[in-house]
Amino acid sequence: MTRKSRSRLERDRQGIPRRENISKVVLDHERKQRFILTNDMLINQLQRDGPRVARSFDKLMKTELVECSKLFSSVQGMLLRHLPRVDDEGFKATSARLLSSAANSYVASIEVARHGFPRQHGALVRMVIETLATVVVLATKPEALAQFHSGKLSSSKCVSWANKSLPLLGPLWGMLSNEFVHIGLGHSTLEMPSKYSADDEALSFLRTSLVSSSWLLHMVTELVFSDETPELLYWTRSGDKVVFDPSTEGARWMDEHLS
Repeated sequence: MTRKSRSRLERDRQGIPRRENISKVVLDHERKQRFILTNDMLINQLQRDGPRVARSFDKLMKTELVECSKLFSSVQGMLLRHLPRVDDEGFKATSARLLSSAANSYVASIEVARHGFPRQHGALVRMVIETLATVVVLATKPEALAQFHSGKLSSSKCVSWANKSLPLLGPLWGMLSNEFVHIGLGHSTLEMPSKYSADDEALSFLRTSLVSSSWLLHMVTELVFSDETPELLYWTRSGDKVVFDPSTEGARWMDEHLS
């Protein structure tokens, strides 16, 4: 055995990375500890640690993910016929693109939660809620569509306007803004991505967030395309008006999953 190979074996035994992969060595004299930081920390987080965290999330959230996927698929079905009209600035085509964007943000919020970032999940869900509020305003204010396409419709103001039609949107947007978007004391808490466990406090929030967000996405989509949807779960058409009036099945789902 050569001297080089002996030194390499000893280095591997001690868990010391190769010199060219060392980014920084930090000595904590107070705790008598040494930390060796490598150049591949980001890659390890993305390719090694992240998938492990995601597997724990998928196992513990399996029931919720299955239910949310049903709603997500139903939303895509209602949007499908309008999404190819990319140059159409009419209400339905515009709303379909916005709802598709909300759906993408929803999926992104799940992905960051899966990989151990519940706080960042909350920030993305706030984007979902703000997008849904904008769609509700397009559906209820005749002048809003022209304002939107001219860049004069404030999405944050849409939240308070939409809250008159769906009172849940305002408080939810406010909570997500204060707790997850606006920087506060909570952001100074040390949070490192790690595998989820059954008693993880974050899971309670994530379960509520995933289910309620998918329900809101589905409900607002059904509102926009109520005249094209044969069996409405949450709305009843009365002439030119649409009234929130859950069907037996819709009420059952709400009692079962939103309680």
